[in-house]
Amino acid sequence: MDKRKKVVTKSFEDLPKTYSSNDVEKKWYKKWEGEKYFAPKAGKTGESFCVIMPPPNVTGILHAGHALDITTQDALIRFKRMKGYETLFLPGMDHAGIATQSKVEELIWNEEKKTKHDYSREDFLKKIWEWKEQYGGVIANQQKVMGASCDWDYSMFTMDPEANDAVRRAFVTLYNEGLIYQSDYIVNWDPKLQSAISDAEVDHKEVNGAFYHILYSVKDSDIKLEIATTRPETLLGDTAVAVNPNDERFAHLIGKKAIVPLCNREVPIVGDEHVDIEKGTGCLKVTPGHDFNDFDIGKRHNLEIINILNLDGTLNEHGLEWQGLPCKKARKGVVEKLKELELFVKEEKHVHQVGHGERSGVVIEPMISKQWFVDVNSMAKEAVERVEDDTTRFYPKGWENTYFAWLREPKNWCVSRQLLWGHRIPVFTCNSCEHQWADEELEPSSCPKCSTKDYTQDPDVLDTWFSSGLWPMTTLGWPNKERMEQRGFDKFYPTSVLITGFDIIFFWVARMMMMGTKFSNKVPFDKVYIHAIVRDKLGRKMSKSLGNGIDPIEMVEQYGADAFRFTLAAGSGYNRAINLDPERIAGYRNFINKIWNAFRFISPFLDLANKELPAKLDDQEKWILSELNDATKVVNESLDAFRYDDACSEVYSFVYDKFCSWFIELSKNTLNGDDQEAKIQRATVLKYCFRKITALLHPITPFITEELWGYLKEENEDLLISADYPEYDTSLNYPSEQVKMNKFIEVVSSIRFLRQSVNIKPKDEVEVVLLTDDEEASSYFADNMAGLQDLARAKDVEIAVKSTENPKKCIMKATTHTDIFLKLDGVIDLDAQIKRLEKDYDKTKKELDKIGKKLNNEKFMANAPDEVVTEVREKAASFEEKIKSLEEQIEQFKS
Repeated sequence: MDKRKKVVTKSFEDLPKTYSSNDVEKKWYKKWEGEKYFAPKAGKTGESFCVIMPPPNVTGILHAGHALDITTQDALIRFKRMKGYETLFLPGMDHAGIATQSKVEELIWNEEKKTKHDYSREDFLKKIWEWKEQYGGVIANQQKVMGASCDWDYSMFTMDPEANDAVRRAFVTLYNEGLIYQSDYIVNWDPKLQSAISDAEVDHKEVNGAFYHILYSVKDSDIKLEIATTRPETLLGDTAVAVNPNDERFAHLIGKKAIVPLCNREVPIVGDEHVDIEKGTGCLKVTPGHDFNDFDIGKRHNLEIINILNLDGTLNEHGLEWQGLPCKKARKGVVEKLKELELFVKEEKHVHQVGHGERSGVVIEPMISKQWFVDVNSMAKEAVERVEDDTTRFYPKGWENTYFAWLREPKNWCVSRQLLWGHRIPVFTCNSCEHQWADEELEPSSCPKCSTKDYTQDPDVLDTWFSSGLWPMTTLGWPNKERMEQRGFDKFYPTSVLITGFDIIFFWVARMMMMGTKFSNKVPFDKVYIHAIVRDKLGRKMSKSLGNGIDPIEMVEQYGADAFRFTLAAGSGYNRAINLDPERIAGYRNFINKIWNAFRFISPFLDLANKELPAKLDDQEKWILSELNDATKVVNESLDAFRYDDACSEVYSFVYDKFCSWFIELSKNTLNGDDQEAKIQRATVLKYCFRKITALLHPITPFITEELWGYLKEENEDLLISADYPEYDTSLNYPSEQVKMNKFIEVVSSIRFLRQSVNIKPKDEVEVVLLTDDEEASSYFADNMAGLQDLARAKDVEIAVKSTENPKKCIMKATTHTDIFLKLDGVIDLDAQIKRLEKDYDKTKKELDKIGKKLNNEKFMANAPDEVVTEVREKAASFEEKIKSLEEQIEQFKS
C-alpha cells in the first residue's frame, strides 16, 4: 500500500527569514521514512543499484568515521535513486562478539559483583539479549540524524535467525568439503578475555622494553651462544636454537645440541634462513608455542611445541619456581636467576611494538591453542582473480595492492573464539561413538553414525568476521530461496558498490570476496570505494587520550546535518585522510545559509516564472545556463567516479561564485525594473536554475534542498528525493557567451581590486576608462553597461581602443584583453597617495641597494650556494620590477 500523501507546493509567503536546520531535518526524515520513500521502487533505467551498509557494532555510537560512511554511501544512493535506478540502501547491525560480551561482563560486575562464570551459558546469553534490546542499536537512530536513506524494513542483525541459518549453511558446507578443520595452532591469545582474537582486534603500542642477552651452552663443548630476546621467560618453552646456514660463525654447529638455561633442556641447533645474519647476535632461541615466526620455524624443522602458559596468561607447570606468575613478574625472576648462574650478559633498553587487546587492553600472548580453521587457499585465489580481471574494481585502484597483499599469500583463517556471545560452532561430538559432525540443525535429532541422542556441541563461537563475510548474501535472503525472492536477491546481488575504510580491506572486504565467490559463484559487489580515514584538524588520529574526538551528533546539532555532510563529502575523494576542523563545518553552514538567503531574495519574483525556459535568452541568461550545464556534467561524472570532493567543489563554485555573486546581482536591475516581459523571463531563468541547484545538491545536502523544493515544485510533482537528477543538455551550450561574460567578470573584479587598493569606500562612485581592441568584449561591455556600472559602483564608464592616450591621474590594471583605468582625481587625496607611493619607492630602493651589494660582492658570489645566489637574483629582479611600477604610478599621478 502506497503510504505517500499528496505533496502540496508551499507559498513563498510562508518562507521563514532564517533557516532552522534542526526543525527541517526532523520534519523531512520523518516524512521520507514514514511514507516509504527509501523503499526500492522501479525507475526509468530499469536497473537496480544496491549499497550495503557495513554493519556497525551493536555497542557502538556514531563517530566521525561512521559519519563519513553514511555521507558517502547515502549521497551515492540518493544520486542513483534520482538517476532512475531501483535503489536499495540496506542497513544492519553487527553483534560484535567481544565488544558486546565485555560490555555485559562489565555491567554485571558493577551491578551484581558477578562474573560470567557465576551464570550458566543460557542465563548469561539471556543477560546479553536483555542488554541488546535495552541499550543496543543506539547508532541506528544516529544514522537517521545524518540522513541515511536506508530501507529500514530490510535491517538485519548478525544474530538474527536468518543470519544464523546462513552461517550454519556456510560452515557445514566448508566442513563437509574438508576446508574447515580443527588443529593446534598459534593464535593471538587474550588472557583477560581468555579467547583467541583476530589480527584486526590487536592494537600494537610502543612499549619501553629491553633486549636481554643470555648465554646458551653447546653440549659437550665450551662454546657459549649469546642470544638476545625481549621475553626471557619464554626460554622455558624453547625447543631449538636457530642459526643461518650461510653464517660462517655458526654453520658448523648445525646438528649439535644446545642447553636451554634454567630448565637444562637439550634442544637441536637448526639451520634456518629466517635468522638475520646482520641483525642481533646471529643466534635465535626458538619457542614454537609462543612466537609466530618461531612456530613457522618449528613446522619446518618438526620441532616439539611446549606451551608454558595457562589461559589467564600465567605460567603453568613448565614455569618452574615462577609457576602461577604473570609473564611480566616472571620475567624479573628469570633474569635474576640467570644473573645468579652467570648466564646473563647484558640488558639493552629498547622501544618496541607490543600487541594489546583492542577491547581488554592487556598484552596479547601468542599461544598454541586448539582452534577451528578455514583453509582459504582456493577461495583466496578466486578472490584475487576476480579483481585482476576487473570483475570487481577498487577506487582508488591502488588499494587493490593492500587487498592482494594478504590474499596472494593467505594464512588459514582461525574462526573459533572462546566466547559465549556469537554464532556457536555447529560441530557435534557423539559421547558414545566419538563421531564428530557438522550440522545445520540447531539441535540434531541423533548421532548420524550410531543414532544415539547423547552428544555435545563445541562450546566455542565463530569469529565475528565469519558472519560479516557472508553479509551481502545474508541480508538478501541467502540461503533460503523464499527469503531470497522476497528480498530481491537476484535483483540486488551482486551489490553495486561497497564503501568502506582501508583499515578493514584484509579483514572484511577480502572475506566477503572469498565467501561470496564460494557460495554464490558471483562477486559480492562490482565496485569497492575505499574512503579516507577521518582525523583531527592537525592530522592526528582521534582518541580519548588526546581529547581531540569530534562527536557527529554535536556537529549536527550545532551546524546542521547538511553542513556536516557537505564538509565530509568535500574532503572525500581519492585521499587517505580527512583532517576535520569544526571551523570548516561552520564555513559550509554559511554556504547552506547563503543558499537559503539567495532563495529568499528571489522568491518574491518567482510567481512570475513560466514553467518552460524562453526560446530567446539574453547574454547573461545564456551564460548562467551554460555554466550550470557545465557544472551538471562535472557533478554527474564526479559522483559516478566517487570523486565527492570534485562534485562539491564544482557545485559550490557555481552556486557561490557564479549564481549568487554574479547572476543574482546582475538580475536586480531587471527584477526591480519596469520591463515586465524581461522581468518574467529573468524570473523563469532564476527558478529554472534554482530547481537544478537543489537537485544537484540533494544527494549531499538532502534536507535544505527538500525544503526548498517544496516552494519550487509544480503541483503535480513529488518530493525531490524522487525527482530526476539534472543531466547535461547540449542545447544549453553557449560557449561564446561564457567567454564574453567571463571577460566582463574579470573587468568588474579588476575595478573592485583597484578600488580596494586605494581604500575607496564601497558607497563612493568612480569613473572608469576601459581600453580594449577586443571588439566582441567592447560590444558586450556596452550592452551590459547598467550591470557593469552597478557592480563596479561606477558613475561613468568610457570604452575606447588601446591606441587612445592613457588617462592621467589614474591607477591601472591590465588583463589579457582590456586595460582598466580608475580615475582618482576628486576621489582620493592625490598628494597623500603620491607621498605614500614615494615612501614605498624609497623603501624598495634601499632593499634593492642591499641586494645589489651582495650581487657585486665577488667573494659572496663565488662562495654562496647556487640556490642562495638564485634566490638573491630573483629578489633583485622583483624589487626592480616593483620600482618600475611605482615610478610609473608616481608619474601618472603627478602629470
